[in-house]
Order: sequence, then structure tokens, then C-alpha cells
Amino acid sequence: LGSSRTAHNFSLPLFEHGSTTVAVPLPLPNINRHWGVSALFSRIHAVDMLLILKTLIIERSVLIIGDSSHLVTSCTCALRELLTPYEWASTFMPLLPSHMLDFVNSPVPFIIGIAVENTKSCQ
Repeated sequence: LGSSRTAHNFSLPLFEHGSTTVAVPLPLPNINRHWGVSALFSRIHAVDMLLILKTLIIERSVLIIGDSSHLVTSCTCALRELLTPYEWASTFMPLLPSHMLDFVNSPVPFIIGIAVENTKSCQ
């Protein structure tokens, strides 16, 4: 947001009889971070998102459960990004291995993601 981005032009041979000029702003945006935030907001209502952020600010635990590991990882990383300018100082595990599932009973605050095949089985 606050970084300066300058467009750099270069030519690409896209067609058989010529090329086209492409302008790319550098540095490139962090696609993973932006994608994770949009994935998070597309799955969680705004009111619930505010409750989750409030929970994190008072250093309580948040567990993200989903059915795909890449989506769970992106959403947990996005939660940590949304705390900016604050930094999460406690346990952060974007994707908890299934053999460490007992860790969610820990008394320390955490942001943890868990990918399961059937999310209904977690309830």
C-alpha cells in the first residue's frame, strides 16, 4: 500500500508479425497475501470477521478449519496479515499436521489451520 511502484515497459513477441508493449508495475504485488485476504472475506461474513480480529487482538486462539490445505494456509496467513501494524507474537501454524491435533487444547493463544477431508466430521 505505501510502497512506490514504477511501471516498466518491455516488448513481448506475442504474434507472428510483431510484438506488443506491456507495462508492468514493479515491485509486483504480493499475490499470495491479497489472494488469501480475498479468500478469507469471501468465506466469512464481515461481522464474524470483526469478531475474529477482536479475538486475535486480545490474544485469544483462532482455529481455521477447511477442506483444502492451500486455502486453509492462505486464510491463516491472511489473518496474521490483517493484524498489521500489530504482530502476532504467539504460536502460528498455517497448517497443523494431523498427528499434532492435540495442540489445539494448549493454553497458549494460537492461530492454527487444519485441513480435513470432511469438515462435518470435526463438529
